Amino acid sequence: MTDIIRKTAVFIRANADSAESRHAADALADMIDGRISADEALAILSDSLGCELQIKSPVPNAATAFVVFSSRELRRTLDGGDTALACDIADVLQALPENMYLSDKKAVSAFNKTYIRKFNKKHMSRLPEIV
Repeated sequence: MTDIIRKTAVFIRANADSAESRHAADALADMIDGRISADEALAILSDSLGCELQIKSPVPNAATAFVVFSSRELRRTLDGGDTALACDIADVLQALPENMYLSDKKAVSAFNKTYIRKFNKKHMSRLPEIV
């Protein structure tokens, strides 16, 4: 799942002003929130991104709060027309470590310091850190 999040974030970052990026953000957030099925979301995202996507593994528990909150914020900022903030959120999401590194405390600490804390300081926001 983290690979789908990263690919979607890269797409949104590159196309932040487009309706297609908002559509992709909606599909990602709705899938994560359980509003639409994974199959339905994957069909939408695969069509938007132009590649076949499959869920290979779930998001580890340590990153769940971060992924849920960030996907909701990404959708909210795109819907509100704040593409600069949306691009910054997408930058953080596209840097999300692989699942195997999410169990490594040093890698998680480095990600939190490099991406989440800098984002929160810049935007006076509170993206949750990965634990």
